[in-house]
Parts: sequence; C-alpha cells; structure tokens
Amino acid sequence: MKRVLLACVFTIVTSGLLRAQDSIEDVSYSKVSWEQKLSKANSLSKSKNIPILIFFTGSDWCGPCKMLVADVFESERFKELSDSEFVLYEADFPRNKNLVSNSQRSDNLKLKNKYNVNSYPTIVIVDSKGKELGKLKGYNLMRDTSYHYSFFENTLNKVK
Repeated sequence: MKRVLLACVFTIVTSGLLRAQDSIEDVSYSKVSWEQKLSKANSLSKSKNIPILIFFTGSDWCGPCKMLVADVFESERFKELSDSEFVLYEADFPRNKNLVSNSQRSDNLKLKNKYNVNSYPTIVIVDSKGKELGKLKGYNLMRDTSYHYSFFENTLNKVK
C-alpha cells in the first residue's frame, strides 16, 4: 500500500514539474546589454536621466541567479522595459575570478558594501546620483516573475 501511494505521489509531482518546464520553455528569450564598467553605467544614467539596475550575482555558482537570468533578464518583456527605463550593471562575484577584471571586482565590492548586499541574487535600483530607490533579494524557486516586474514598476513610479 505504501509503495502504491508513493508511486502516485511521485507521478503527480513529476507531471507538475514537466508542465511547469513546458511553460518556461515557451518564453521567448532576448539578450540585454549589461554595462561592463561602472563608470560608463554612471555616465549613461546621468546623460539619459534614468536609474541604474544593479544585479548582484554569482554567475558561475548561484543557482537562483541563473534562474533569474533565464526567467527575467533574458525575456522579451524585460528587454523592452530595460531598453528605455534602466542602465544595466552586473555586479558579479564568481568563484572563477577570471570571469571579471580587477577593476570590475573592485567596483563590485564597493557596490556590495555601499548597498549592504549579503545574499544573491539581489537587485538594487539606484538613481543617477547613487541613491538607492529599491532593493529586492532572492528569487522564487517556483519561478514566478510577477514579483520582480511589480518591483520594477513600483520603483520606476518613484522616479517619475
């Protein structure tokens, strides 16, 4: 009896995961442009008068960071939003130190300390003067992106 019950539970869970995976694969993906230099991100923010979205990540080791990139940052919806509303800067803290330059590593550490980031992924949105407008930590393992988009919209409403 226990085996039958266990088999039923396994079948239900597996079919739910497969359906969730199918819906994730239906999303169209796009590439966004992340600035490689903080100084350039700052100057673009000032010249365009738009905020900087700073994505704190461990690109080569953080599972939730990778899911956030796939589900949010590579979506067409985010590309359309980011093209006009944000300057994007990735503050990467990889285990493989060769993935970032020494100047990036230094800039990223300064940002991490300035905005008190202690977990990944974290998104911090700042104005052109570096004032924090909003911060969002973590990513929902159910891969629900609605929380992130409402965060983006609410933060942008503060600016406008």
